[in-house]
Amino acid sequence: MPSEPVPVRPSGLPFGWDDVVSLLDRSTDACSSPPGPPFADVAGDVSRLGLRPGTPVILSLSNSRRLLEHYFAVLLTGGVPLTVSPATPSARIAELARRTAAGAVIGTRADPARLGASGPARPAGDASAVLLDTDGAAAGPPYRSGSALLLTSGTSGMFSVCLHRVDSLLRNASRHAAAVGLRADDTVLVSLPLFYSYAVVAQALAALVTGARLVISGPPFSPAEYPRLLSRHGISSSSITPTIARLLLHRGERLPRGLRMLTVGGDRLAPRHVAGLRAALPETELYLTYGLTEAGPRVATLAAHREPEHRFDSVGLPVPGVGVSLRDVAGGVGELLVHTDTALVAKVGGPSGGRCLVGPGVVATGDRFRIGEDGYLRFQGRLSDFVVVRGEKVSLAAVREHVQALPGVAGCATSVGTDPDGSAHYTLTVQLDPAVSGGPAGAELLRRSVLSFLLPAERPRELRIETADPALFLK
Repeated sequence: MPSEPVPVRPSGLPFGWDDVVSLLDRSTDACSSPPGPPFADVAGDVSRLGLRPGTPVILSLSNSRRLLEHYFAVLLTGGVPLTVSPATPSARIAELARRTAAGAVIGTRADPARLGASGPARPAGDASAVLLDTDGAAAGPPYRSGSALLLTSGTSGMFSVCLHRVDSLLRNASRHAAAVGLRADDTVLVSLPLFYSYAVVAQALAALVTGARLVISGPPFSPAEYPRLLSRHGISSSSITPTIARLLLHRGERLPRGLRMLTVGGDRLAPRHVAGLRAALPETELYLTYGLTEAGPRVATLAAHREPEHRFDSVGLPVPGVGVSLRDVAGGVGELLVHTDTALVAKVGGPSGGRCLVGPGVVATGDRFRIGEDGYLRFQGRLSDFVVVRGEKVSLAAVREHVQALPGVAGCATSVGTDPDGSAHYTLTVQLDPAVSGGPAGAELLRRSVLSFLLPAERPRELRIETADPALFLK
């Protein structure tokens, strides 16, 4: 076995070097790629960055085994990992690093100049690490070893991050694995992004707990390639979003019989689509799941293949160890409160967006539910201001907040539209201060600034830039 970097297994981490090596040995990329350096070398490079235990490290790498290697290397050397999409602009990563007090960024082509760092990039396996110039370095790291940071997938804003203890994430992974029957002989396709909580906890950490094998792919998701991936790698467990489920049903894709179990989560799936999946996959176990990053993340599960159709509008029952209640109930509907020992420690980086701790281990979800006499949870709508665009959750409030803070912007507004297939899009209208608008050149500069800061899925279908009426400033 390769030599271990020092230190390993910091206080509070519920697994050690051998556990991680075993998981990595069971993990592979769906697309063949040149072999990278041994995990021991990756962990050694991360250790040699010299960061204090408890320091956040941002990982901007594609969905791959390599991302998992860096994630666990940061944890095993005492750091606090935060994964972000590799499509995230450098300016946005720099701002996220400032808000979370990150000490380093690791990416394929991490550029010190674009990240506001003064020193050169350093090796981190076959990636590059940039040490950041943090004002609070003398005060010590902001977090404890054995912690992890998770983005909130757009529901609470583009800089909203949850601080979790890794032991509670592993506990949640174990509960989810039990709820969906994940086994050691399963091969799990990780096609959802590892920079959000579902793939990290419900797939990667669940595989660590159960001994399952991982095959890591995408995004982007290809409906034509998906059945071939399942067959080629002998996938027995896969997880998709409702957007992908609707796409597969619309195309009539035939999935291989070897797919033992399919889970769907991330947004509401209409009962007719649940019935459609059951009809298309009669021999596959179908699970609908509900969760949120703040809760650690999985909350409830419906084993749809074992339920009558009148429950297809439900996300099921809370997983064992999780309790729920409603507040501000009107007409039997109220905001769902989740009571769990896997709740986040704190929210950092941005506003809570309505999803926050309201008591020890109690998370206000910002989601409206009805709880039936049978205890099943039925989603009724959201309190927060976000929309699902191209399968990604986009916080419209966060978009407006960012644009409003740009120089020369007098105001902005968002409007949501619906396409014939039921998918959503939005229009962003920006009003420029007439005194500093800069004419067409200023409008084009603003357009580029807005679009370059947003992730592709966050960008509006239409961006309108107008000069504000001077009379508005007199009101």
